[in-house]
Amino acid sequence: MRRALTNDVVKILCYVAGVLLLAAAISPMLYNGGKALFEVTHGKETNSFVKWLAEACGRSDFPRFFNRSVMLSALVLFFPLVRWLKIGRSQVRYRDTPWSFRLPESAIAANEGQPLQRDPKGWLHLTLGFVLALGGLALLAWWLLHAGAFVMENRAFSTKGVPNLFPPKPLHLGKVIPGALFSSLLVATLEEIVFRGVLLGIFLRAMKPWAAIASLSLLFAFLHFLDPKTLGAVPDPESAKAGFWLLGRIFAQYADPLPLLSSFCTLFVLGAVVAYARVRTAGLWMPIGLHAGWVFGVFVFKAITQPIPNLGGVSRFLIGTTLREGLLPLAIVAVTGVVIHFITRRHADRPGI
Repeated sequence: MRRALTNDVVKILCYVAGVLLLAAAISPMLYNGGKALFEVTHGKETNSFVKWLAEACGRSDFPRFFNRSVMLSALVLFFPLVRWLKIGRSQVRYRDTPWSFRLPESAIAANEGQPLQRDPKGWLHLTLGFVLALGGLALLAWWLLHAGAFVMENRAFSTKGVPNLFPPKPLHLGKVIPGALFSSLLVATLEEIVFRGVLLGIFLRAMKPWAAIASLSLLFAFLHFLDPKTLGAVPDPESAKAGFWLLGRIFAQYADPLPLLSSFCTLFVLGAVVAYARVRTAGLWMPIGLHAGWVFGVFVFKAITQPIPNLGGVSRFLIGTTLREGLLPLAIVAVTGVVIHFITRRHADRPGI
């Protein structure tokens, strides 16, 4: 048992499970408290911050409270995790941990990992990653519009003559692009520091690079697949069990093969590509560029287009309602990974990939 507790990877997985369970437990309390705050302050003069918070609570549904509960739980449990990981202290040999029974001997690392290194071409790698990711999505977006799978918001009909379900409205790219660029860079930087900076470093100490990339990419896809906003209303959001009911619905998504094929697999491959870029360059510049390019492209495309519903047939597997769903986006991400392999070089201090 003591050996199991020394494994940092197991601790990370326990942390994720603890965050979800704590979020499920506290989300009904946050929901009831937020709605009570709105009712008490509605129509009354109060502090500007309290008024803003109360109005936000009044507008929000239970899934949004669940999302905020996940963030709060992650913050609360982060400090115990740091102490549990004993960051900065010497670690046991991972060959002697339970992972040696879960993975073949050839997949167990020798405990050296791969530290991040200063990248003298950092800005070049950042720009290159952004251009590669965005370029692939731009080609895909052009093809989807040309094929009539999507219609621009300022057009009444698609290229195939299918009417837009919404009234045409002018495009405001001057407002969309700056916000999308800022959000994509912020999200990419924060997530890459956490996933490819901290977590992949821990995984690389426990496993060989290919096993570490695959394991972390599964975790990355799983966490990004947890989107309660798409699951509809919660029958009894005031119930103490509402959070666990929603958590059950989230996990039930994995029984449906279409979302798994169209969205989860794409997220997994995306995570694997940015992790591979981190291992190949021993830095976070290119992963941040790739991640930001994909987020920016998906955000802008979603803001200026509408999907054509009920395409049917094989199309529902090839494309979804956004650029992150379907086999075609998955293929674009995979091709980008192949390009990354040929334009980067393997570092001498990193064996096996």
